[in-house]
Amino acid sequence: MSANRTVLVTGSSGYVGRRLVARLAERGTPVRALVHRSRHDLPPGAEAFEGDITDVASLTRACEGVDVVVNLASITADRKPPPGGYDRVNAEGAAAVAGAARTAGVRRFVHLAGIDTTVGPPGPYLAGRRRGEAALLAAGIESVAILRPSIMFGGRDSAFVKAIARLVKLAPAVPVPGDGTVRLQMVWVDDVVRCIVQLADDMRPGQFPIGGPDQPTYDEVLDLIGEGLGKKRVRKLHLPVGVFAAQARVLALLPSPPLTPAALELFASDNVTTADAIEQQFGFRPRGFAEHVRREGLYA
Repeated sequence: MSANRTVLVTGSSGYVGRRLVARLAERGTPVRALVHRSRHDLPPGAEAFEGDITDVASLTRACEGVDVVVNLASITADRKPPPGGYDRVNAEGAAAVAGAARTAGVRRFVHLAGIDTTVGPPGPYLAGRRRGEAALLAAGIESVAILRPSIMFGGRDSAFVKAIARLVKLAPAVPVPGDGTVRLQMVWVDDVVRCIVQLADDMRPGQFPIGGPDQPTYDEVLDLIGEGLGKKRVRKLHLPVGVFAAQARVLALLPSPPLTPAALELFASDNVTTADAIEQQFGFRPRGFAEHVRREGLYA
């Protein structure tokens, strides 16, 4: 696809969205950023379009004249659900964006999801995410790509790294769900953006699970974060997942809980794909978490 075709980005102010809008604008791609308020800090060349993923009328207007929609809008599992629950954005919102895109004649749709870690019946969070993806695939858009990254890192706004680093710094022992052997395939946010740009540029349909080149255990990730903070040893307290679930239900009463029941769904099993997923699907070698921490520092 030509780089001068217009791209609409929802979730443009989020962790991935800010970086994607900047990357597209930098290379001269006409990019329209869906924002809640028109006064928004966007890079030169990016157009702010006021609207909301739950407002069908604003979505329809935003999609007019657009060639590609990149849907990054979601309520992530580390946050407590807003009024209406996670489904209001992750299921109903995704369906609304897809419907608006189809009505406007958008031919290409790229959706950011995540690796589905479900073992057995999905929990409420992952079940809602699946409903949104099903609605998107049923919308009748010509070409749909769903990108599924593992846990992302990079920058001080990485929710996972930020939360764990705080525990490593402050807690005498870091609570760990289960025995700490669940594997994570952490992926650099800039590599995720690079994959999204590729998918926006071509018409490849399909689902694309991605991760970094390494698959450390949860315990090993804690040690790497400790290393990045200059700690020689990270003490760990392994607890049954059921204990974590009970704590998460209580903590969910707080305005900004450090643990949510939804987040536990993502660590129910290995959050991984094949080690060479990005190389095979996108043609470049991604940056590993250990490599990043040791070369650039924890928050680079």
